[in-house]
Amino acid sequence: MITLTINGLTVEVEPGTLVIEAAKKVGIEIPVFCYHEKMKPVAACRMCLVEIEKMGKLQPACATPVSEGMVVHTESPTAKKAQAGVLEFLLAQHPLDCPICDKGGECPLQDQAFGYGPGATRFSETKRHLHKHWTLGPLVVLDQERCIQCQRCTRFMEEIVGDPVLVLKERGAQTVVDSADGRVFDSLFGGNTIEMCPVGALTSAPYRFRARPWDITQVSTVCPHCPVGCNMTATVRDGNVMRLLSRENREIDDGWLCDRGRFGYGFLKDEARVLTPLVRRDGELRPASWDEALTRVREGLSGNVGALGGGRMSTEALAVFSRFLSEDVETNNVDWRVGGQTTALAPAGQGRIPDIDDAEAFIFLETDPMAQVPVLYLRIRKNVVHGRGAKVLNLGPRASTPLGGTDILYQPGEGAEVIAEALRGGTSYPELTRILASGQKIVILWDGTDSKLADVLRDVVEGRDAETRILVTGGYANSHGAERMGMVPRGDGLDAHGMLQAAARGELDALLVLQTDLVREAVDGRLAEEALKNVGFLAVLGHLLDETSREADVVLPLAAFAESQGTLMNIEGRAQIFEPAAAIPGECRQDWEVAMSLRDLEPNLAKAGQLMAEMLREPPAAPRGQEREAGAVMVLRSAYGKGVVPEPYLEGTVAVPKAVFEMSPRTAGSYGVSEGDEVALEGGCRLGGRVVVTGRMADGVIAVPEIPGANRLGNRITVRALEGSVSA
Repeated sequence: MITLTINGLTVEVEPGTLVIEAAKKVGIEIPVFCYHEKMKPVAACRMCLVEIEKMGKLQPACATPVSEGMVVHTESPTAKKAQAGVLEFLLAQHPLDCPICDKGGECPLQDQAFGYGPGATRFSETKRHLHKHWTLGPLVVLDQERCIQCQRCTRFMEEIVGDPVLVLKERGAQTVVDSADGRVFDSLFGGNTIEMCPVGALTSAPYRFRARPWDITQVSTVCPHCPVGCNMTATVRDGNVMRLLSRENREIDDGWLCDRGRFGYGFLKDEARVLTPLVRRDGELRPASWDEALTRVREGLSGNVGALGGGRMSTEALAVFSRFLSEDVETNNVDWRVGGQTTALAPAGQGRIPDIDDAEAFIFLETDPMAQVPVLYLRIRKNVVHGRGAKVLNLGPRASTPLGGTDILYQPGEGAEVIAEALRGGTSYPELTRILASGQKIVILWDGTDSKLADVLRDVVEGRDAETRILVTGGYANSHGAERMGMVPRGDGLDAHGMLQAAARGELDALLVLQTDLVREAVDGRLAEEALKNVGFLAVLGHLLDETSREADVVLPLAAFAESQGTLMNIEGRAQIFEPAAAIPGECRQDWEVAMSLRDLEPNLAKAGQLMAEMLREPPAAPRGQEREAGAVMVLRSAYGKGVVPEPYLEGTVAVPKAVFEMSPRTAGSYGVSEGDEVALEGGCRLGGRVVVTGRMADGVIAVPEIPGANRLGNRITVRALEGSVSA
């Protein structure tokens, strides 16, 4: 340890600690603009200049490591004069936008000007004029006049994301932030730059001029769009969500949000929102009272009943629904896994998110972390690029991560044998064999779909002498909670695919759908459509009048994530409480209220929580795998594709999957198509898109993004280009 003195206070810190961090340990604030604890220091703004004895000049606290016996003065006359001078210099060209600037009232520049500034300026020259309201991308707007060139945004995109789309252009007094080479600033993580900007230069397009700090409240919540469970703060005005900000939880999100989480709240005010119970009369859905709708549901759920969905609901609601279905409806046909998943829980070696930090190797098993668990991708990249330098292996029909490493490509359904062969010490996949035989800590990210992989992953965990941890990426925000609450087939109960098959044949008397659009999210969208047409009775609980609820006999409107409270269990099984932020619209009710009402219980969150706690003490059921036919089309599941839709703020952004069809050079050659060709895939439906040829695809497989209609294609398709067609 190193001992130093700051403003007369003695502090002990680790070698390599920066002066600014040492000062924090004794409660001394040093003003900064450019410094950010998660990025390398650049000492660009000079706001943190301090006096250090035996050093001839003032030193930037953000870039100066401590040394034994160092004596630091942060409030000496020399240091204070320098800080005031830096602010005077920064404000010389800064526009007088405070009355209308979105950052006004929560602006570090504003705060530090009052706290450390000179109070008056000696500059009287006309201020320069640059681009205002400069649209960098669909979600981010730049006021170049306000920028102080702290480089937080450019460094974040380069160091943390690995996509240097923002750069500094020109030099000296003409320096400005702009996108590189005229690119549109469209990133999965671009919204973080808005929050990091210490002035009002980068602003949110959806939030601009919507509210001011003195007329809003801040409420803690949890992101509902993927299994990571990032912590967020909802900014609320007049009962409406105005924006979502990160709420740092180092063990989960490390302080970041993806744009799906940050901007995925537009549906709260969408025209398709269901605001009152609907009951089908004379062939049409018509408004009804809650009493009538609940009675219809209780009466309709009789005979051979199935229940699908629930992976987005609160754990309290799922606890009540689980008992309702098993004890009141008396059905074993229950399944949250509408997207073809096998499990949300690791078959062995359940991982925790912090396991990523000290992993020595990652195996991405048939998953794309950036698409399915975006914020975890940033954490993985931090390890690989800036941390332990962990090795990366990409296993599956498609290798997608931009982190490099070794790609092991194989046909759909062959993954279990590939891993088993390597675990036996085989030579077909030497890098995988070496990693599995090593003493390194491995973290495996698996999408949880191929049921054959569950057993072999258990063998990996039990067969290695070193630590192996597994995180299942392919679920919803509360898939873990759904599985722990028993929302999986019991005994001889049908799984999700089996229920849809039975309903399509007219063998299912009733179907209860829990916050899921089956037509869009089921593995086989055509089968889902047939099931909804032929089932005897259909009850749907959800937010929107979507393709599934339009076919319903009863629709029960639910309050959304920002309008309700409860618990979600994330990818590691960590239970997190979310609080109500916005007013509940119309006659919507919280999911646990609806569940208890169906059981004729007085809605009470505490009682639902007690039931949840009881069920958590029981060992989780081992869900059966859902066997699926492997085919030539592989739909790329993602947090961006399967969320609540529509999302008006995200339309047209990179956060929404685009119609591009990836295939290997050999596959493209067999179809007679080339890179960039516009083609149509025809099977159960017709999808148009552009061909992307990549060496990171297995031969004979076409990767299709999770766009509307992708789950209707089926496995036998025709690829049509201008030159003709080839059948698969």
